[in-house]
Amino acid sequence: MGSRGVARVVTAVVVCAFVWAANASGAEIGANDDTGKFAPDAGASFYREMAAAGLREAVVTVRWQPHDPVGLSDRALLDLTVAAARSAGLAVVFATYPYPPREVADGLARPEAFGAWLAELALQYPDVREFVVGNEPNQPAFWRPQFSGGAQASAASFGPFLAAGYDALKAVDPTLTVVGVGLSPRGNDRPFARSNVSTSPVRFLAALGAWYRESGRTRPLMDGLSFHPYPNRATDPLDRGYAWPNAGFVNLDRVKQAIWDAFDGTPQPTTLDGLRLYLDEVGWQVDTSSRDGYAGEENVPVTDEETQSVVYGALVRAAECDPDVAAVNLFGFRDDALRTGFQSGLVRVDGTPRPSLAAVQDAIAQRACPARNATGWQPMRAVVGGGIPSVRLGRHSVVIGVSAAESVSARACLLRGVHTHSSARRALTPVGTAVCASGRVDANRSAILRLARVPGRQTLALRVSPDANPGRATTLIRVVSGCLRELPLRCLSRGVTAVRLREPPLRTSGTVSVWSPLLPLCALGSQRGVQARGFRPRSRP
Repeated sequence: MGSRGVARVVTAVVVCAFVWAANASGAEIGANDDTGKFAPDAGASFYREMAAAGLREAVVTVRWQPHDPVGLSDRALLDLTVAAARSAGLAVVFATYPYPPREVADGLARPEAFGAWLAELALQYPDVREFVVGNEPNQPAFWRPQFSGGAQASAASFGPFLAAGYDALKAVDPTLTVVGVGLSPRGNDRPFARSNVSTSPVRFLAALGAWYRESGRTRPLMDGLSFHPYPNRATDPLDRGYAWPNAGFVNLDRVKQAIWDAFDGTPQPTTLDGLRLYLDEVGWQVDTSSRDGYAGEENVPVTDEETQSVVYGALVRAAECDPDVAAVNLFGFRDDALRTGFQSGLVRVDGTPRPSLAAVQDAIAQRACPARNATGWQPMRAVVGGGIPSVRLGRHSVVIGVSAAESVSARACLLRGVHTHSSARRALTPVGTAVCASGRVDANRSAILRLARVPGRQTLALRVSPDANPGRATTLIRVVSGCLRELPLRCLSRGVTAVRLREPPLRTSGTVSVWSPLLPLCALGSQRGVQARGFRPRSRP
């Protein structure tokens, strides 16, 4: 690194010392690239280049073949390349997973055999201290089947392999780091799609958590979660993520929420109690049409080198500012020669550096994050992005509009008489006898529930329950009287108190219950039922 780089590091440490003491250490920056493994010198020069760029670790792929459960076809290559990487000062991470997926689908793969193979791998390479177990099991290219009879299946079939890998590696050495899953950022959740039948990351984690809870397992599955936050397109800027239930780099809070929803209250830690995120594959592919040394036609949209440089610099700095991120491994360090491969490296295929190399070096050298949040992320304990329900009074019906930033189920009821939150929640159950309507609401969409209007004193109750975690259900109620027999304008003229929806409380116990916002109904009754902080009453003009 030169004296200038060292000076930057010293300055960064001084600037950020007050927050580093309160947070986990900064993210390790490396590259996920098998180029060194297949190089004539076993990667000696390749790994020296990586180290000179300021990278700290090298991720090397090691596949387990179910048809040869005790074999290690790469042993000769691994013996040399691990030694070369360690000699260059890099930590080596093994990315392990069963392959090919057809052998998993055919039933040739057994979790206990995979665990025994991993244990032997760890014994053979004691210098390797971190193992990624799994590679995009939410994608059919790496795990099949994804669904069975329309139901999500890959998480429940992958879970035993992750558990066996964790147990086997910890039996060899409890201090080994086991990083699980290797989650793809996208999936279509369409079990009967014509192609690429895949599972979104949020729904995969929900299914994995459901399997884990049902299994009765009393040990964790992983020390960290591996996630691959590739952009949807290489032309996307860093701050353009995915719609729920998919997730990109700027949607890491969504991934943390999905982990919490899946595993909170179990022996598997979440990011609240020690689990960290390992971004083990991420890259923006660039245009190589004017460069020598490449072959074939590009098969995806690509960006330019200057844009990649800006993205990579910002990515490394942003990862440094997230205390839950343990590592970022760019995919890869040097380009593939075939354009059907990956051209997202810091170095072109001919060995010349891209502008992104200097951008990453500069970001690593700074290691500064004055805005680092000492408290870190906290889970949402209510519906994520729950919009303010809209209510319209027709001559014969009450029409309620519901929306949220995640997929939810909604149930609205007109309950005779005055109800507390407890009695309203009981009446909202499917066996209730009230006038009710139910429906599903897709993420970032809206749905309409219609209720027949009835006379007399009553309570309007609405429950919105997230698919990912029904424990975050939100119940909203409003006591109303004969006003339902009157026109909305007359109701509004009496004066209506409204509630503006803001950030839900970070910590509440049980179901969050609040007064329903912006309902054009009168006879509001007592407001002692408001339990959630962050819902601020105001008068409607």
